[in-house]
Amino acid sequence: MEKIKIAIATNGRFKPMGSFSRNYIEFLPFDKIVLFGGFIPYFYMGTSLRQQKLIRYWYSFISLKNQRKLNSLIKNRFKKILRNEKIDCVLAEFMNTGSAIREACEELNIPIVANVLGYEVHKKEIVKSNWDEYEKLAKYKSLVIPVAKNMIPKLKEFGFQDNQIIFSPLGARDEFFNINPDYHSQTFIAIGRFAEMKSPLSTIKAFHKVLQKFPKAKLIFAGEGELFEETKNLVTVLKIENSVDFPGWISQEQQMELLAKSAIFVQHSITTKIGDAEGTPVAILEASAAGLAVVSTKHGGIIDTVIDGETGFLVDENDWENMGEKMIHLLESPSLSQNFGKNGKKFIYENFSMRKHIEEVEKAIRKAVAL
Repeated sequence: MEKIKIAIATNGRFKPMGSFSRNYIEFLPFDKIVLFGGFIPYFYMGTSLRQQKLIRYWYSFISLKNQRKLNSLIKNRFKKILRNEKIDCVLAEFMNTGSAIREACEELNIPIVANVLGYEVHKKEIVKSNWDEYEKLAKYKSLVIPVAKNMIPKLKEFGFQDNQIIFSPLGARDEFFNINPDYHSQTFIAIGRFAEMKSPLSTIKAFHKVLQKFPKAKLIFAGEGELFEETKNLVTVLKIENSVDFPGWISQEQQMELLAKSAIFVQHSITTKIGDAEGTPVAILEASAAGLAVVSTKHGGIIDTVIDGETGFLVDENDWENMGEKMIHLLESPSLSQNFGKNGKKFIYENFSMRKHIEEVEKAIRKAVAL
């Protein structure tokens, strides 16, 4: 079989970003390079900050700060890398990255496979500003990999055909399936960015309701973000500081340790005022793979990965009172939590493992190269 070489394009400005890219670098069975630096990435992984600054300064100088000329310089640098590296396919971490590189790839006849992670098809101003480019991407030699089924109708609006769309959320790594939770711990865990879309205040309100009946319950709320201080302030106002732990950003090793000490995973995802929404939250996949019961919302890709009444409970968005009731119900019946956890581990293993996702991305790349 002919050896394929791919470029993984991530729009992280100063370094490669995202769990998708990290897993693709580690697991995809192709020769690969990794590029970052913007929506048209033009730095190799490992490029120092000093070198990035020098190149950006030089491009800014010779373009005389003319944005069109600057974009042309960046595009030509990107094309030169693809040509010199003899790239067969570009794997873009976001669809708007795929759209941004489409013209350069088309000039070199290089196909594109793009992940669709959520905000690029949900956020109203992003969709509006990128609609024409999305349509052009759909007409080119491209495949898209949405991480939630509710994205597929939107992709079809842009012109993508069924044979261009491959549904595949990023899966849980094998290590998570070896975790055994403590179903009698009365400990809830939430992991994610403190942002409007995750509605951390709703999670705190739901947990406060739990404490009325189970005063010894604990909530571990890991992560960082713009609503972090507001969330901590609500905990203070409700006088539940001794029941909520904020460890901040945690490593994967710490995440696995905390999952093993917990019984139930909680996340209250919502659609924001500007239309932003989740794809499929990786933290939920990993928690379910670890055997935790999940309490979350009927939102985005969550409805694809949590079976309501079998692997967890799903409530309507913004209904934190019902969320609290479901959390109480699981504490009242540890055997139900254990049963949900067992079902969830099996369901995720069969449908949303990392191994399955990598296999699907590999097939997509091979299909794109053959177009």
